[in-house]
Amino acid sequence: MEDVQTQLLQNIHQEIINGSFSDIQVICRDGKTTGSRLVLAALSPYFRAMLTSDMAESRKGVLELPTVSLSVFQDILKMYFCKINLINEDNCMHMLDTAEMMQLDHIKNLCKIYLNHNMAITPQNCLNLWRALKLYNFLDLSKRALSCLTDKTENVIQLSKAEICEIISKDDLTCKEDDILKVVMKWIEHNNPEQEDVQSIFENVRLDIVDRQFLVSDVVFSKIVLENSAVKEMIQHVLCSALPQRTRTTRFVANLPDVFVLQHTGKLLLSCFTSEEKWEDVPPAPVDPGQYYSAASLDDKIYITGGNIQPKCTLVYDTIRKVWNVGPDLNDEHYCHCTATVSFKVYVISGCDTSTIEEKSESEAQWQVVVDLGLERTDTFPVTVGENILVIGGQVNYIPSDFLQCFNTTTRAVTKLDRKLPCTSYTIRGSVHLQDVYLMDGVGNVMHIHVTDRNGEIQVENKLTAKWKSLDVFFGIVHQHGSLLCFTKDGISKFNLAEGKEEYSTFPDPPRSGSVYDVLTL
Repeated sequence: MEDVQTQLLQNIHQEIINGSFSDIQVICRDGKTTGSRLVLAALSPYFRAMLTSDMAESRKGVLELPTVSLSVFQDILKMYFCKINLINEDNCMHMLDTAEMMQLDHIKNLCKIYLNHNMAITPQNCLNLWRALKLYNFLDLSKRALSCLTDKTENVIQLSKAEICEIISKDDLTCKEDDILKVVMKWIEHNNPEQEDVQSIFENVRLDIVDRQFLVSDVVFSKIVLENSAVKEMIQHVLCSALPQRTRTTRFVANLPDVFVLQHTGKLLLSCFTSEEKWEDVPPAPVDPGQYYSAASLDDKIYITGGNIQPKCTLVYDTIRKVWNVGPDLNDEHYCHCTATVSFKVYVISGCDTSTIEEKSESEAQWQVVVDLGLERTDTFPVTVGENILVIGGQVNYIPSDFLQCFNTTTRAVTKLDRKLPCTSYTIRGSVHLQDVYLMDGVGNVMHIHVTDRNGEIQVENKLTAKWKSLDVFFGIVHQHGSLLCFTKDGISKFNLAEGKEEYSTFPDPPRSGSVYDVLTL
């Protein structure tokens, strides 16, 4: 049947080319042709509105498209009727303009795919691309267009104040902060804005990650700074700071969190993989809790609980002061459990040979058993949603599970959700960016679910399931910019979610080979 439909569409296209059954004239920017009202109305709501109303096009039988070239119009017809893709470097932006006007979402999507794979960004075209892609709501591509922003970028001085402020206020710019500051100074020199505007523009520059030698040699004694006391004070504050020079010279890197890896080698319980893609060992803990411990972060502290040697153990690592403290013992023994934080409290949930949930705030001296989960669950993953903790996957009595329980930390109620995971898993790890939750189990199932809280009712929607590689139980994952980074004792691998496959990476090897039980970010 599909072959018959394809042949029918191709026959219709051939009749259009022949001029058969034409009942309207189409006048483009550089030429004219004929067309069928029926075909055009079926093609686009833009044409349908013109041809089924009392507009001039309907009455006169002439359709004028003064901004569309004849070749683009004919290529769009051929793409729809012959099911071929004619998008190329020369016509892509023209196709995009026309598709936007004619409300042809299929063509817009093909243009986006082409640009995503073939867009060549240079300092000469980056601002024009940024404007165009932002206009069409291609926000991910518009961000890429700013990656080539430098003081040599053409047209930067023609930007409006609103545009320059919009660009330099973004937190995910991948160009160096030195280049952003050069752009700012070039724009100010040409446009001579009010002193208050100069100050507000400089407030959007991350001076703390600008090279200090550049600040001294090229900025601090410039006319712009000398004439603006507020800006001068901002720069002097950075230069006189006792803090060492930041090495994260782009916001994209500076804003990435450090990843703490639960990597066990005796009393060495944590490794830190920094946003600069370097490994840093954390000082040894006072005691070795054994394997299968769990952890959660609260403010700048990491709470490590349980373990198969000291299953009632609590250890607290201060990431600012870089010191350990021993906390109070848990009431029950926990290992192969999970730990989560809600409203400034830490919760230790179930594990081998126990189904209890224990609670403690930073100020409380002791742990308190607050509820029984009703099941002994191991190797689960917790997701905090408001005042609730979802307990996802893992094993029940050593049997893999696919169900979700919800623990309300206010009412102490434990309920089982109707929705199940797309896969039954004996161990599961995840990365949370609500509403999105990314999960991976030990046999390599990659899952993407949406978790929402609608008036106190937790709803879970399965969005994606893909297959990667088996990892047993010793791993942790973190989501970064469309990919999952997977941490094991052998190193870091990367899975591209959009393409559904492993992506080549050059991350450094971990400094030691201890088993990895999970990862977390502050």
